[in-house]
Amino acid sequence: MRFSIFLSILFYSTFAVAEADLTNSSDYFQLERFPGSYIVQYDKKDENYRLILGGLKKIKGVVTPEKERRVTGQLTQITYRIPELNTPDDAFSVLEDQLIKLGATNLFKCTGRDCGSSNQWANAIFRYSRLYGLEESQTFASYRLNNKYFSLYAVKRGNKRVYLRVEVLVENVLGMEAQAEQGDGIPFTGKESEFKALVKYLTENPERTLWLVGQNFSGSTYRQQLDKSNDQIMALKTRLIEQEIDAERISLYSLGGFSSEQNAEVLIFIE
Repeated sequence: MRFSIFLSILFYSTFAVAEADLTNSSDYFQLERFPGSYIVQYDKKDENYRLILGGLKKIKGVVTPEKERRVTGQLTQITYRIPELNTPDDAFSVLEDQLIKLGATNLFKCTGRDCGSSNQWANAIFRYSRLYGLEESQTFASYRLNNKYFSLYAVKRGNKRVYLRVEVLVENVLGMEAQAEQGDGIPFTGKESEFKALVKYLTENPERTLWLVGQNFSGSTYRQQLDKSNDQIMALKTRLIEQEIDAERISLYSLGGFSSEQNAEVLIFIE
């Protein structure tokens, strides 16, 4: 009896350790992870991202996507280990269904050997060797939601471990008129290039007005978060006025911490 209890404790302790996420990692706020999965790799950085829009083919001895494009913005990379007894399709479908419900548009999808070499997906595209698995088990898809691009890749390795890769690229769309015309909130991260693009757009389109929507999650109280977000949007408004943008064209609204959109402290809406 005591031995059985010992084995149970050992099993659940080992399981708990295995379930622990990588330090300083987190899910992407719009997507819920596959139940029981845990994060084994995480990165967040600015990137000139390689958005894959076609399967991998060997052309003149070099493996390359049939179609791709470059998108500049902030990239979040998350790799999940999927619990035993679940397939790559199980994990992939859960994330894909969430994207579809959000209204994302599918740009490309492939399954199995139609995707090409798993070795190339793992080492050339994602640069994470644990994603090298059985080609017949792999699935990849890319989606677009407003100014965000999502890439999903699921695969089973030879040791039967299943991994799911999630990549989210938030495009720096300032200066791109087509994006401004959509009326979506444009994340402003404070880069000088973003500010110059905004001034250029407003100067060339004097009939357009804009809303600066502030949000902040660093304060310990909602009042502090509101005060900080107010300061952020006021500072940006002042900078725009200094560039001879009429103050009457700029409206402000502060959300503080009362927001779920955490990819930037200022969102810009152009009317």
